[in-house]
Amino acid sequence: MSDIPNIRYSKHNKVRFKSLEDRDKGRTMFTEFFNSIKKEEFGKDMKGHIILESTSDIQESIILTFWETREDMDKFYSMQNRGLANLVNRAKPLFEKMPERTDYSVSELSV
Repeated sequence: MSDIPNIRYSKHNKVRFKSLEDRDKGRTMFTEFFNSIKKEEFGKDMKGHIILESTSDIQESIILTFWETREDMDKFYSMQNRGLANLVNRAKPLFEKMPERTDYSVSELSV
C-alpha cells in the first residue's frame, strides 16, 4: 500500500529574485505561507509542494505545487485566493520579474 497521494496536476512557478539575499527571504516567506494554509479553504486540497533553488543561478527558484484535480489547482491560483495574492504582493519587491506559471499533468510519479 502506498502513502503517495493521488497527484494528477502540478503548477510550475519559476521565480527570479533580485539577489541571493532576496531568494533567502522569499524562501522563508513561501515556507511560512505553505505551512499556514494546509487547513484553509484554498490550501486544504493541495497534495504537496516542493521549493527548488538553482545550484547554478543564485537568483532562481522553482516552486511546484501538486494537485489531485485541475479544478482544485485552478481554484488555488484564482483571484479569489486572497492569501496567495497577499503573499505575491509581499514578495513582489524581492522579484527581478514576476513569476512565470505553467500547468502540467502528471504522467508518472515515483518517490
